[in-house]
Formats: sequence, C-alpha cells, structure tokens
Amino acid sequence: MRAWRLKMGYTQTELGELIGHCVFHVNAQERGAHSIAKHTLLHVALLYAIQSLPPDAPVSILQDMLTPQSVLDRRAKAQARLAKRQAKGTKRKRQSSKSGRQVPRRSSAGRQRS
Repeated sequence: MRAWRLKMGYTQTELGELIGHCVFHVNAQERGAHSIAKHTLLHVALLYAIQSLPPDAPVSILQDMLTPQSVLDRRAKAQARLAKRQAKGTKRKRQSSKSGRQVPRRSSAGRQRS
C-alpha cells in the first residue's frame, strides 16, 4: 500500500481522507500492525488506476472501472433480453400487417387524473 501511495504522491493523511481512514490507521496498515481489508485494497488500487490514466481518457473507462462486475453482467443480460423482445416485436408487427389484422390500442379514457 505504501508503494502505491508514494507513486500517487499522496501523504498518509491525504490517502486516509480519500479512503475514509484516519492517518493513524493508514500508518498502521503500512507498517503491518493492522491488516488491510479487501475493500480498502481495492479502493486504493482503483485510485491508482484512475490516476494512471491519461488526462484525455474517455469517461466511459472510468465508469467501467467504478461499476462492479456483477452490475455489468446484469446489464449485459438485460440488454440481451431487450434485443430479443424487440426482435420478437418486429416479427409480430410484420405478421399482423400481412394478415390485415390491426392490434387494438389501449384507451386512455379509463385512467384517472391525479
């Protein structure tokens, strides 16, 4: 952790403020007196990765770095389901227009205004 902090140019106080720990805790972690939690190590690694990006890096890179993998997986599955539904919807519209049958629209008369 000390090597990353020094490469980023932060003092122990600055790093502590960024990761939500006091300077004494950061110092103890660097000395090995306190163990480093996985989330703390990931937080510091993320800070290092962000700082090592070029200034003109696209924002999407940062968003991908900050988004957990589980969220990215769920997003990909949802996009695949949506594409599948849209493909089915297009197929249905073609079939209904060929048969001359029209799909009834929902009326807004039954809605109540608040």
